[in-house]
Amino acid sequence: MAAALRRAVHRAPTDSAPGPAEAGVLLLDQDLRLLSENPAAQLWRDELAGSGAELPIAVLEVAARGRGAALPAYGRIRGRSGRWLSVHASPLSGGQCPAPLAVTMHPAPAADVAEVLLLAYGLTPRERDVLARVVAGLPSRAIAMELHITAATVQDHLKSVFAKTGVRSRRELVATMLDL
Repeated sequence: MAAALRRAVHRAPTDSAPGPAEAGVLLLDQDLRLLSENPAAQLWRDELAGSGAELPIAVLEVAARGRGAALPAYGRIRGRSGRWLSVHASPLSGGQCPAPLAVTMHPAPAADVAEVLLLAYGLTPRERDVLARVVAGLPSRAIAMELHITAATVQDHLKSVFAKTGVRSRRELVATMLDL
């Protein structure tokens, strides 16, 4: 299952079009029924569920978590084209009682997608620390100094990361991590 998740995370988008330039904004009532949306939201909904469909289940799940929450709910969702979207949901204040819920959808930042990828590969926190510094271009000695470990320990972590990600070199590793 983990291998399938890793393949899915790395699947290249089938459509090179970047989608709408603006965020999609949905306004939902307390029962998570759509009250209003901007044109970009319709395009993003189509990307997630297909034309004319009800709200995608993944959007409803984020909205349900955001309903009545003190902090906005957040999720990353893979669209049909292979693009990753960030979905945020937060209750609005003032006006009507009960207050409606605002949901925004926009392309997920690469860092957010990388986080999903790191979890899919099952990297330990220390392996993620080492990997972040490798991606930043630091040599093993500098990584060791920053993390207060030996250069040999850095190499051990890198060997483990290579095995988990199926690469053989730092260059392949960086390419794998940045080719989201």
